[in-house]
Amino acid sequence: MGAGIWRMAWRNIGRSPRRTGIVVTAVAVGLAGVLLAMAVNYGMVFQMVETAIATELGHLQIHGNGFDQKPGIEIRIEQGERLASDALSELPGLEAWAPRVRSSGLVFSPRANVGVQVVGIDPAREARVSVLADSIVSGDYLDGQRRKLLLGEKLASRLHVDVGDKLVLSVQDVQGEMTGEAFRVGGLFRTASGELDRGSVFLRIDEGKQLFGLGEAISELVVIAEQRRRVDDLKSAVQARLPGDLEVRTWEEIQPLLVYFVDLFDQMGWYVYGAVFVAMAFGIANVLLMSVYERIREIGILMAIGKGPRRLVTGIVIESLLLTLLGVMIGLAVGALSVWLLRDGIDLSRWAEGLTAYGVGTKIVPVLRSRDLIMPTLVAVVTAVFASLWPALRAVRIRPADAVRHT
Repeated sequence: MGAGIWRMAWRNIGRSPRRTGIVVTAVAVGLAGVLLAMAVNYGMVFQMVETAIATELGHLQIHGNGFDQKPGIEIRIEQGERLASDALSELPGLEAWAPRVRSSGLVFSPRANVGVQVVGIDPAREARVSVLADSIVSGDYLDGQRRKLLLGEKLASRLHVDVGDKLVLSVQDVQGEMTGEAFRVGGLFRTASGELDRGSVFLRIDEGKQLFGLGEAISELVVIAEQRRRVDDLKSAVQARLPGDLEVRTWEEIQPLLVYFVDLFDQMGWYVYGAVFVAMAFGIANVLLMSVYERIREIGILMAIGKGPRRLVTGIVIESLLLTLLGVMIGLAVGALSVWLLRDGIDLSRWAEGLTAYGVGTKIVPVLRSRDLIMPTLVAVVTAVFASLWPALRAVRIRPADAVRHT
């Protein structure tokens, strides 16, 4: 009996190649479109997170308790570099750490002045926790350079300066006094973070400490884990080695807005799934209804010779599943191939300014996750079953005597 139902379903599919082709093509195109949209969507999300981690956040940050209420140099880590050397050395799962001094300030050029984030870094250690050293597009990194600043290209444009030009950096020190010193532009950088490129200047950490009057204190420590999936474990291990007046936070805890954006993009993906599969359900149901109408006489004869409603319903459900699975297989293949063909990225330079505001570069590389292949398949199968129920119920309501007389 089971084999007979499957043969009947295959026969019905082949009975109208044009209609079958329309349904399979619609399912395949819809699924391939969903896969590509989800891959581009996740590629953007992935780049947003990677940009935030690689330019500023790291995987973990260490601060004095209450730093988010009093950002800058008010909450400090005393003897921070020495503490880090003692507490973080040879810690399993930790790849690198770097100290930073951070506060707000004003930078003056002969033609403009701009409010900025002033960040003091250890050039060698910073190169291991961020992409700053690899993002220099003009001039040099801070290695060996004294009295030099690194600026983003966009900030340099706002100030109308270039490499070698003189700037005055003005800040408020730990005593609350305004102080300023002259520097030269040592290098310009370009990253996928528009915020960083427009509003941050970097200098050597020893010069930053001197400028702010910090002595041996620092603002924060940035930590990179060997494996991102073990960040929570590393956080616990780091916290256990630190005194109680310091706290460790993950990048998600430091930037909850970024986590919100990631969740929002995931929700948008489900809305896309829903729209496509609702349309697919209507299409499958319509085709099966047409198939039932064309086979009214055949259905009546089957019922007259003792084929019960259960067999008819099962056959129509199987027919729906076969149509859907054919479309799904083609759609998965086309979608995966499209992502592979776009492996070098999609050039979005036309919208670069808007994208970099969210930490997305001018080129998006689609990222296809395994769940983006599994979930559509499962949802498509469930959709096919539900889409077939209405035509199946219409079929079993046909009276055999009326069906046999149907022409």
